[in-house]
Amino acid sequence: MLANGQRFCNEGLGYHDFVTALLEATPPGQPPVAWLIATRAFQRRYGLGISRPFPVPLRPWLRSGYLASGPTPEALAAACGIDPAGLRATLDGWNRHAATGDDPAFHRGTTPYMRLQGDAAHRPNPCVAPIDRPPYLAVKVIPGSFGTFAGLETDAAARVLRDGSPIPGLYAVGADMASVMGGFYPAGGINLGPALTFGHIAGLHAADRLEPAP
Repeated sequence: MLANGQRFCNEGLGYHDFVTALLEATPPGQPPVAWLIATRAFQRRYGLGISRPFPVPLRPWLRSGYLASGPTPEALAAACGIDPAGLRATLDGWNRHAATGDDPAFHRGTTPYMRLQGDAAHRPNPCVAPIDRPPYLAVKVIPGSFGTFAGLETDAAARVLRDGSPIPGLYAVGADMASVMGGFYPAGGINLGPALTFGHIAGLHAADRLEPAP
């Protein structure tokens, strides 16, 4: 949810795509800020942000301001600095379609990846439910950085290249290696497989045990 109270993307996307959409939707000169909106009942069952579900206490997150709360969408909007009319209109539209598990605006819950992240016991769509039971909660979302796609260029043996030639004895894997995803981040943990694979390859090559390709 943006400051105007409108959605800007499918919230079931991976966080890389979520932040990309947020940056694109943010007007020039304004900070990229969004809010995830939920009911308290949702938070107590699934958690929200780093606040954990019941029975972990919720009050510390409210006292610290990490979570905002309001008895109505308008009150929640005032607590977050969101346009109240915009938020009300968005929730009304969302609830109207969510009653049948639909999201015609951004198609939440329409791919296997998104449905895997949802609640399989919730029907008809594990990723879509009405947001219509007070009190309402919100958590602020801002972009951050925890890695890079712009690692070192390597060859098939994980050797670091300089001007196209391997540097003897120097290997790179994981986030230190230029991403095999080509600048994309399809899902959480996607770096782990390449890191393990090329770490193994680098170890074999360094020990002179890597068999030549057929």
